[in-house]
Formats: sequence, structure tokens, C-alpha cells
Amino acid sequence: MEFYCKSGERIHVDILGEGFPIVFLHGNNLQSSYFAKQRVLEKSFKLLFVDSLGHGKSGELQGETSFAYLADSLEELLSSLSIEKCLLVGHSDGANLALEYAGRHGERVAGILANSGNITFSGLKFLPRYACYLEEWLYRFLGLFLPAFKRKSRVSPLLRENVDVPKEIFRKAPYPVVVLVGDRDMIKRKHSMAIAKLFPKGKFLERKGQGHNIPKKDSVYFNRLIEKMVQGIQLETPVSIVRRKN
Repeated sequence: MEFYCKSGERIHVDILGEGFPIVFLHGNNLQSSYFAKQRVLEKSFKLLFVDSLGHGKSGELQGETSFAYLADSLEELLSSLSIEKCLLVGHSDGANLALEYAGRHGERVAGILANSGNITFSGLKFLPRYACYLEEWLYRFLGLFLPAFKRKSRVSPLLRENVDVPKEIFRKAPYPVVVLVGDRDMIKRKHSMAIAKLFPKGKFLERKGQGHNIPKKDSVYFNRLIEKMVQGIQLETPVSIVRRKN
């Protein structure tokens, strides 16, 4: 479906299934189709696959390039859909957006699965940080000639943006938060652990043998973790670590 913000900007969202709502937020210059392997969860839950402004099938980002702006546009969408509480599942920049949203509109958050996010640019390892600058420069250059890359250049600065939420807000969060990374991830392990520690109900999980794309590369584990989180939310019990079945 297409939703129009008060600003006139258009957000595309695919809504599948019924039940407890789960909102999926993709990474920078990706789109909601990144979560193709999570669509099987529609058998049990209501799934909302959102293309952030300036990405995928959504319209152009007309306002400021910031997580705060994207979070407020997401709030307009979820409010219009009468989503009272939801689990936010974010990958990479989508995890950053989920955390920004929780800091600004926490009353609608029932839990967060933050996969490979970084609340500060310094949370990236050295080479990925360097690659962000290179990617941004390349998109700007190619954007002089090709509209598709001009669009990419509009949102690529988000790769360097910090999540602008006072830590005190996270310390008061009543919902469970799982920070998930791979042991081969581009995010510093220490940084991911620090994010989990910001939340009273925060947990840090590291998946062995995985990098930055667990939702695609290890979808069975990832989907089972989502199911466990929803069960924990509904039972108001802590989220347990999901183990692979032999």
C-alpha cells in the first residue's frame, strides 16, 4: 500500500498476515525485499515491510537526511494503521532507525531486534568506515549522470550519522532489546555489546560464522529469534537465547 505523510512524501509498505505486528526496517540504499526470507512469518504474525523514504518503492526523501526525520515519518505511518504496539526488526541502518524511533516514539514499541546496527559512526570497523566515504563520493559523482545514483547519494550520508537519542531514554525502556551481530560483522563487537547494555532488558547475541547479513544468510535462526521475541513479549518474560537445532 501507499501512505502519504503530511509533508506529501510517499511511503510504500507491504502488509502481510494477521496477528502481532512486526515492522521490518531495511538498511541503507536497500529496500524491504531484503527481508524476503522473513515473509514466511506471515503465517503467524502481521508483517509490515517498509521502504524508507528515498528507498525502494517509496517516494523521494524531501526533508532532512536524518534518522530522526525517517523515524517521524514512520510514526505517521504506524499511527495511521492504528498499530498500538509492535516489534521493530531492523538491519544495519534499519537497526539504527529502529533505535531512533524507539527514542522518539517509545510508547509504540514492544521490543527491538537490532541486527548489525551502530549508534555512532565510530562503531564501524576501520575499513567499513573508509568504504562509507568512498561509497558516498561515488554515488555523488555517478549521480551527476544517472538519476538512480543521484537518489542513492541523497540517503548515503545516513551511513555516517549517529543516532541522536539521550541514553537516559534507553535506560528507562521497559521492552526487550536484542542486539544481534555476526562474529565476522563490520560492526565492532564492543560497540554492539555497549548498545545492549544501554537497555535494562538488553541482550547481546553473536552468531558464529556470520557477517553483516544474518537475515539472508542464516534466515532459519533469524526467524526463530523473531518468534521467540514475540513469544517473550506476549508472555512478558525475558527473551531466551535461540539455539540451532541439530
